[in-house]
Amino acid sequence: MKKVLYVPLDDRDCNYDFPYQLSLMTDCLSILRPERALMGSLKRAAEREKIWDWIFLHAEECSYAILSVDTLLYGNLIGSRIHEEGMESCEERMRRFSELRRRAPGLKIHALHLVARAAAYNSAQEDPDYWADYGYLIWRYGYLLDKLERGEAAEEERAELPLLKGKIPERYLEDFLRRRKLDLSMNLRSICLLRDGVFDTLTIPKDDTAEYGYAASDQKLIQEKLREERLFDRAYIYPGADEAGSVLFARIFNLEVGWTPSVYLRFSSLSAAAMIPKYEDRALGESIRWQLLSAGALTADAASDSDCMLAVHASGVGQLEAMEQEKADLRFRNSMNPLELLRYIEYYKKRYQRAVGLSDVAMANGADNLFMDLMVKMGLQDRISAFAGWNTAENSNGTVIAQLLIAAYYRDFSGMKRQKEVSDCFLGRALTADWLCQANVLRDFVEKCRSEGERVDPYHLGENAAEAREYFLERLRALLMEKLSGMLKGKKLSLRDLRFHWDGAWYFSLDCGLGEED
Repeated sequence: MKKVLYVPLDDRDCNYDFPYQLSLMTDCLSILRPERALMGSLKRAAEREKIWDWIFLHAEECSYAILSVDTLLYGNLIGSRIHEEGMESCEERMRRFSELRRRAPGLKIHALHLVARAAAYNSAQEDPDYWADYGYLIWRYGYLLDKLERGEAAEEERAELPLLKGKIPERYLEDFLRRRKLDLSMNLRSICLLRDGVFDTLTIPKDDTAEYGYAASDQKLIQEKLREERLFDRAYIYPGADEAGSVLFARIFNLEVGWTPSVYLRFSSLSAAAMIPKYEDRALGESIRWQLLSAGALTADAASDSDCMLAVHASGVGQLEAMEQEKADLRFRNSMNPLELLRYIEYYKKRYQRAVGLSDVAMANGADNLFMDLMVKMGLQDRISAFAGWNTAENSNGTVIAQLLIAAYYRDFSGMKRQKEVSDCFLGRALTADWLCQANVLRDFVEKCRSEGERVDPYHLGENAAEAREYFLERLRALLMEKLSGMLKGKKLSLRDLRFHWDGAWYFSLDCGLGEED
């Protein structure tokens, strides 16, 4: 069994554990990870020196590597937004990748290096402290500046720019732009490492992005560098972040088994493929095709030519936040035909007996309750191989695609009891976390906190973490019985554990188990 050296984007399960779970679904790859304690947490940077020592210790025994450049440069995902690093220290760390190539010439290095985000709202939870008061203004300033530079700003937007700049303290804007300039220079340095053969591939996800703004401006320069170096065949730029480790693992799996899967793509809305989701910069259909390509797959023109199917529930008129889905109007609902999509899943499974993955991205940050209730009523939770409906559209799509491609290769793990159990537990976790928890229990908990005068802060649980955990566990176990009858694929579905990363209710993770029915 070949080994994959994996340095995650941060310590949360979506980055640290999901790719590991995927590796347990295979019979040919295993993952080596640094100890979780080395990965830091939120604004506490990872222990980069110890992780580099760990890399050099294990590199020669591995065939592949998935390396987060952000972690090794800045300490983790959040570190890329708040670090105080200088050019010299970053250049020194970048040189270590060349040293790694020299020490392990046979290691296939798949590097992951994000375009740093600029959040479009006021919150310092995952950003510099001044983002609490000036985050939206800084984001808006960059958004309009990019439109102006493209010659697309309206007259009122031109007039708004100097007013915005006047409202942002100069020291904060300078701090943000200084860090962003350094981050961009490191993105360009990664392209040089790709050119020089240090990296075999380079994936550049755009974290919480938009059609205009700082990330869009950076992407233009990144693309110019890729064009100059003629490297577009080895670099991937598309929206996403927390799913990327899983997608890159699926890519390595497909390389290892020598397979290029073809995926039939079907939406619940005829216009969904052209819709631009929240926190993303391009049409949903294009982002999905990038996710598939990054994972080593291609889209199939016809179901009969496919190895598996990705079913995508999405609106044709935009996304809503899952916490506000009760406000969905007729225009939103009429832009989709969820029953037709679910009937087609039934048809596809009966006709082709191939794996199906279901991505629910009608809402951001949680699943669509009406759709999920209909899906369960039709019993399709027992027929799909993968599901996701969490955070951003590409977080969901990438997670589903990664599991789907592995399941499709093994024909839904026929004759592979251990791998099938891992895959089904991962499916049960997704149904519980993305639907029952993020779209329901988390929403109810946040509303409860507000109704009680914010005695408990859902972003900083602190001494209330145990109380919050009991609330989540009690509500989730009740919903498991109410919505799924406590069953999945003929086995008892149980909630084994629930924990909060980064001291916040939003950063929950959970584990599910499957046992034989009494």
